[in-house]
Amino acid sequence: MDRKSRRDGKATTRIDMKNLFIILLTLTLIGCTQKQIQPEIEQLDSPTSSLLQAISIVDDNTAWISGHNATFVLTTDAGASWQTFSHPTGDSLQFRDVHGFNSEKAILMTAGSGPLSRIFTFTEPDQWEENFVMQDSLGFLDCIDFWDGQRGIAYGDAIDDYPYILLTADGGKTWNRADSTNMPKAGKGEGGFAASGTCVTTGENGKAWIATGAGGNCRFLITEDYGQTWNEVDSPLAKGDAAGNTSISFIGNTGVVTGGDLLITDDYTDNCAFSTDGGLTWQLSNRPQTVGAFYGSAITQIGEQTFAFACGPKGLDYTFDMGQTWTNLDSLNYWAVSIRGNSGYASGTDGKILKISLQP
Repeated sequence: MDRKSRRDGKATTRIDMKNLFIILLTLTLIGCTQKQIQPEIEQLDSPTSSLLQAISIVDDNTAWISGHNATFVLTTDAGASWQTFSHPTGDSLQFRDVHGFNSEKAILMTAGSGPLSRIFTFTEPDQWEENFVMQDSLGFLDCIDFWDGQRGIAYGDAIDDYPYILLTADGGKTWNRADSTNMPKAGKGEGGFAASGTCVTTGENGKAWIATGAGGNCRFLITEDYGQTWNEVDSPLAKGDAAGNTSISFIGNTGVVTGGDLLITDDYTDNCAFSTDGGLTWQLSNRPQTVGAFYGSAITQIGEQTFAFACGPKGLDYTFDMGQTWTNLDSLNYWAVSIRGNSGYASGTDGKILKISLQP
């Protein structure tokens, strides 16, 4: 090859590399300027006026929502219509939590002192099985969750100086208290807030997180072996007699906790924090738009974007940047929020049900 050909070859290489750089830069800029996903909300027609305070999403079409006056509802068409159910003994029971297995079967938990705290299995169309009744007059169940179709957990206010944790290995038919020798002692007055059914949440491979509060306590109890052993981690949220963690949600190792001081309704307290290491460390978020305490939380991922939601008596907020910025979605009174994939629901007073959609 002569000298001129070598010069032309080098020039062509430089031009090709320059064009490649421009193409890559253009693609990067396009990716960076893609429109941010914005949640869309829709108030659904609700079949009840009872307070609805716990949500269990089974799949894209099926969800259960439970509440006061022994009432719970079911959709099998993504919220377009709802069936209403109630316990046959009357309206004194408060279904503070629900876990749906499919469109025909759900576990329901009632809250209250002593025997008012119960766990039922409901199977369509109207079959009831009472699985657990609190025998201790000081007992008070707060929330339940399941790892799979057989293994589940329930959490309640502390009894006998230890956290009150129930475990089931047969789909909720029988419940037994976890061995207290493998968990830290409870603080005075420590328990959970039976507000949204999310003071306990389960994860993969036997992980679970319990968010505690009340009596000046505010921490996390964490298991990695289906509740056989437990460790504790401090929470940065507000502490007080009626303060602490109220709700915890995880997707993988990324989690959000909400809470605050329930007695402060018109001002801000430390009421939301995030974790990216499975709950070992937590970072307080910036202030949300909504004032007062949050009762419920939810977290989901769409592609590489993480969305978290927090709700309470003063409204519903969301963040797409781990709490750096917040946007208010609604200012009505919501007790629970749940997101699965790119859609979910919020529920609250007067039987209201809000559908939330996150479409790329």
